[in-house]
Amino acid sequence: MDVPVNEIVTGRKCFFILPDLSLMPETFVTDLFALGFECYYIGNDGRSDIKKKINSILTLFKDVILYINIDYEIDDLKWPEYIRELLTKKATRDQFGIMFTKRQSAVENQNIEQTYFKDLELQRGYIQLEYQRKFNFEIIARTLFNNQAQGRRKAIRALCSKACTYKFTFGDNNDTFFGSLQDISLSHFTILVEENPLPIKLYEKVHGIHFSIKGYLFQSDAILVMERPVGETKRLYVFSFVNSTGANGLDDRTKTIIVPVLHEMVSVNCVELLKAEYLKETPEEKPESQAAETEIVYKKREEPEIDPEIAALYVEPESDESKETQETEESEE
Repeated sequence: MDVPVNEIVTGRKCFFILPDLSLMPETFVTDLFALGFECYYIGNDGRSDIKKKINSILTLFKDVILYINIDYEIDDLKWPEYIRELLTKKATRDQFGIMFTKRQSAVENQNIEQTYFKDLELQRGYIQLEYQRKFNFEIIARTLFNNQAQGRRKAIRALCSKACTYKFTFGDNNDTFFGSLQDISLSHFTILVEENPLPIKLYEKVHGIHFSIKGYLFQSDAILVMERPVGETKRLYVFSFVNSTGANGLDDRTKTIIVPVLHEMVSVNCVELLKAEYLKETPEEKPESQAAETEIVYKKREEPEIDPEIAALYVEPESDESKETQETEESEE
């Protein structure tokens, strides 16, 4: 993993625990990213216990909100009891909300309110999903906005590698400048110059910058909004995108291209970090008693028992020695 862990865990993140994909498909996550919400779906893949996944999330990320689907039933797990247990150990009430499908009974709604918001005092509210998913994106986005799930940022930065480059010409001599991006969002990008400083003044516009983000190409104007030294020889430059109308940000057409790319760049690092934490929680080494049991089972499988009905039909072939004995007995007779 090239990106430092402290960079990955920075920023508020929202995790939907065991979401109903028929009511909130995975495409919602990319659309929420475009609005400035960094969201992830945590499903039940059968490889890691959901409790261990939640524990990993709370271990890695401090600025986090979890919305638990209380309609998802798991053997030997009662959501109110489990959430109460988390609150007594490592979690806080402002890290939790719940989601569920719309209830037809007022009594059910009252019971949910009593259990989760009066008894447990969860502070991130609830997402009550409609049975028609076309209404649910707005419901989720509104809930996230009301609960400040964006944190302090308005756009999510994607940390870049050498696969993210820029190129532009500037000045009276049309000098060419190019290099790799430090990071990029839907509103800004940052570059680090190691040698000569750029001949660009603060709040000056640069026209027609060419970008290549993991092979996806686009072009945009930008304005230099910040410059500061980094060490003795380097300088960091932060630019704000300007669209064709002169407003801040990218053109809508460019956004449709770049949003999925930036979302993938951000989510890949986070997902890889979580998977590594899952492995810590579920080490490959087995206890001695379990290892011994596994060995016994394996030995038994080397010589499987034959079904009695099949065994009755099976006649073991005679060996050469038994044939000679039988022939001798017949000749003596």
